[in-house]
Amino acid sequence: MRTLAVAIVCVSLSSAAVAQAPEGHVHGVVADESGGVLPGVTVTATAANGEVLGAEVTNEGGRYRFTLPAVAVTLTFSLEGFSPAAVTLEIAPREDVPIAAQRLALAPRSETVVVYGDPPAEPSPAPPRVSPPPPPPPPVVIPVAEHDHDSVCGPAKAGGTPESLGTIRSRSNPYESGSALFAKDDQVVIDGGTLSGLAVGLNVVARRSYRPSPDARSAIGEHTAGLLQIVHASERASIAVVIYACDEIMRGDRLAPFTPEPVRTPEPAGTPAYDAAAQILFADSGHLLGAPRRFMVIDRGTDQAIRAGQRLTLFRRENHGGRKPIVVGDAVVVAVRRDSATIRIERVNDAIGFGDWAAPQRYAESASGARPE
Repeated sequence: MRTLAVAIVCVSLSSAAVAQAPEGHVHGVVADESGGVLPGVTVTATAANGEVLGAEVTNEGGRYRFTLPAVAVTLTFSLEGFSPAAVTLEIAPREDVPIAAQRLALAPRSETVVVYGDPPAEPSPAPPRVSPPPPPPPPVVIPVAEHDHDSVCGPAKAGGTPESLGTIRSRSNPYESGSALFAKDDQVVIDGGTLSGLAVGLNVVARRSYRPSPDARSAIGEHTAGLLQIVHASERASIAVVIYACDEIMRGDRLAPFTPEPVRTPEPAGTPAYDAAAQILFADSGHLLGAPRRFMVIDRGTDQAIRAGQRLTLFRRENHGGRKPIVVGDAVVVAVRRDSATIRIERVNDAIGFGDWAAPQRYAESASGARPE
């Protein structure tokens, strides 16, 4: 028989909270009878009037933490396969409240034994069926505004020190499949929390770096794997839901702020400016050549007046001493950084590789001097 031991560490009040309303911090560790910590336990704090003051899910170390007002509070602990347990405590300002350990037994199971032979004179009553506790309700996800999917999912040139709000570690339910790949609606544990800038309702992207080729030394690619939303956040751990996956989201992907791009209609075709061409650096992770609907990165960005929605003419130069361009395709800019941009290949008539060129298309100015939008 395995049981769940609940250890409440302490209740303390922060001086910042006392200035407004008396509050205390409740935190503890959830473990089984053998002392092994249990992640994924839902801890709900309820006031005496039935109001839910908050809910937390224990992290990989079995820890949880609350900041609660100085009132009588009931903490309820639930995990699928165990009978729920509860403890009631009085939170007083500027006092520590020791809480006796609570134990949660495994939910009883019913078994049916079939015996072949003569029935007894009086049939025995069937054992009662015991239903497991209901699973916690699914997290509430805030809808994400419409944006350009390609501008989020395309590759980019990594710039400087990678910005990270946390790293994807595992599924939030330890009893689910141990796969290291995650897809839409999966819940994952993040090793970062409010101290690293995460908060409930925050949208973030999952990214990882890669080298475009074994001999690449300067240009490092940055692949965006998908979009997630934070649904639970403590100081050092969080739980996020996958809103959508560009491809596979993997354990070890780091989180970065999500900046939505509006859906942009490609600009009309213009005249290629070969003298202002950018060079193609690399394609997305695992792709060596450009093809229709594939993304590549060029070495010019906003510092060279490259803009999202702009059309590009893809070409290479002749090798016999001349500089006559040989057109090999067309592309559209989908996302821009300061010194690089992500393009989406629209049309090709030959293989497009690293070192080929992308000429921005220019337009004849109208009578007002503005370019077409």
